[in-house]
Amino acid sequence: MTYWTHEYLLRTWGGPMVQAEFLRDISKPFFTPRIFSGFNLFLEMPQLMPDAVDLVARECRSKRAFIVTDEYAQRFAPKVRSPYEKRHNIKFEMWAKAQPDAPIDTVRDCAAQIRKFEPDLIFALGGGSAMDTAKAAWLLYEHPGVKIEILSPLVPLNLRNKAKLVAIPTTSGTGSEVSGIAVISFPDGVKLPIGGALPEFVPDFALLDPTFTVGMPPALTAGTGGDALAHAIDGFMAPKSDELNQAIAVKAIQMIFEWLPRACADGDDIMPRMKMQQAAMMAGMPLANAGSGISHALGHTIGGLFHIHHGVMVLLFIPYELQVYSRATDRHLELCDALGVRDPDSEEKSLIQLIEKIRNLMIGLNLPISLKDAGVSMSDLEEKLGIILRQTPTDPAFYFGWYDLTEVQLKDIFLCAHEGRLLDLQSDMWR
Repeated sequence: MTYWTHEYLLRTWGGPMVQAEFLRDISKPFFTPRIFSGFNLFLEMPQLMPDAVDLVARECRSKRAFIVTDEYAQRFAPKVRSPYEKRHNIKFEMWAKAQPDAPIDTVRDCAAQIRKFEPDLIFALGGGSAMDTAKAAWLLYEHPGVKIEILSPLVPLNLRNKAKLVAIPTTSGTGSEVSGIAVISFPDGVKLPIGGALPEFVPDFALLDPTFTVGMPPALTAGTGGDALAHAIDGFMAPKSDELNQAIAVKAIQMIFEWLPRACADGDDIMPRMKMQQAAMMAGMPLANAGSGISHALGHTIGGLFHIHHGVMVLLFIPYELQVYSRATDRHLELCDALGVRDPDSEEKSLIQLIEKIRNLMIGLNLPISLKDAGVSMSDLEEKLGIILRQTPTDPAFYFGWYDLTEVQLKDIFLCAHEGRLLDLQSDMWR
């Protein structure tokens, strides 16, 4: 199948042009939703002053709202619906069939149900896949004839003619509640990020209630938390990232190192849950406004082909991203300072100690640091290596990096990643 990422001009011209420093400094947009975080976002009684319920309800003039969620997160729907029904007489319908990785078929089914109900407010309730499904279904609700797989990122989406979007995360990782991108999967294993010339997929509201994340199992907590850490590092290291994005990213990284182990240790401890929910949201901001990194291109390809959790895969490739980028920038040294692993006498040792800091966190959370540990056999990797090497360079995150990688360099990354070995940057292929 042909996708918009295969377009030659976008790959060779779009990335470098968007990242050009002179353009970045001419205009620095920073898009976020209206964000509410806390324990009182769904109060059934009116308050003295307008609260989150009132402000969201103002956008629902037809009094019809639609909830997009999944089998697990639908348990939170009554808490979401109740204040809007009691205080503002809003009627709801719910679709709870969102699947991991947001398959295109479920997106189309969701859009068909939304069109039947004709809401002017869509609630995306769940993890990243549920929110991505809601975003793409929202697009098809507004423009039924759009072909998502070839939708150019240079074309405005022209949304909000029929509905606005409210994002309510029930996991702490994807940052989709603040991002202008939806990642949709297709039957051939491709995971395709879609957006538009403007970040119109950025929700109108993001409602962060930490009680919705209480009780998440340790493996899911670790995987989603790893996703947040990868987002923050990507958002910090991206060529387009400026001081605003970097400041938010650094704080998110520090929070994740402090609070993620505690969140994994006790799923019912509300404070780590609240801090990780906020850190994941913060990590999503620089990712959305500055861009991702090659960890996403590498992780998307492997995760899509072998059906491995997105957060687990992108974090696994972060050490290789840091090594690759260190050939073009020393920005990672600021992360060394922030995490207390800077060697004053050696930039090379500083980088190794930063990678060890990240990997020690991963090991403590029972996250794999190699593809072998993630369940990918060498025979399976070798069998699909041709597809992997062709598909990875078509991921937008690949050509929005610091420089292009050759096929030989890509192959070296994947083979090293299988064993968990770091790259030999002194070898001929990396000089």
